[in-house]
Amino acid sequence: MRNPKPYQIVIPVYPGVDLMDIAAPKEVFSWLQNHPGQLGQIDVLLVAESMNPITTRDKMQLLPDATFSDKHVRNPAIFWIPGGAIASLEKMLPNKNHPYFEYLKKIAPGCEWMCSVCEGALLFAKTGLLDGHSATTHWQFMSCMAGFPEVKLVPGYPRYVKSGNRITGGGISSGIDEALYLVELIAGTDIAGSIQQTLQYYPQSPVDRPLPATPPAGCPVRNLID
Repeated sequence: MRNPKPYQIVIPVYPGVDLMDIAAPKEVFSWLQNHPGQLGQIDVLLVAESMNPITTRDKMQLLPDATFSDKHVRNPAIFWIPGGAIASLEKMLPNKNHPYFEYLKKIAPGCEWMCSVCEGALLFAKTGLLDGHSATTHWQFMSCMAGFPEVKLVPGYPRYVKSGNRITGGGISSGIDEALYLVELIAGTDIAGSIQQTLQYYPQSPVDRPLPATPPAGCPVRNLID
């Protein structure tokens, strides 16, 4: 059983990870720390294979809070898998025994919620933890989900999809909506609404280009399956 204190939300990171896939949920969850309520102490942790700085897809650097081997982050309540650069995914996906996947499979039994955003769904699917569940991902990578026939891709372009205790998000900015939805699930609508107000998250895009009627054919990521 998971030790309920502190209530840990871990974001496993890797070289080439997408910055907003991390920054959006971390921003939302950081405000949740002001409303612990029944959850008690809330820790939001970036976890990596080592403590070395992580360079994101857009060349910013992140400092991990802990490693996959640290005992105090082996029993989190939530994990959140971000997407990343194609080159990074192509290095990780061919190896089902990659430390990233081994860590996710190790902590999954004690997790209350398992989440991904953007191409993180491909990493999620690689673990087998999405088998039998519905999911979404970034619109440009939807064809990649054909490499994981046990996962049901939801048609259209949903911002997020809940399937049991799994939640997957669409492309990049979808992580804001998904994180607020997760807060609503674990802490209630009032707290989620308070965070929405704090963030002043009432999007009105200055441009309005629609997504294509159908996702592009052909997966841009090679070697999904080993």
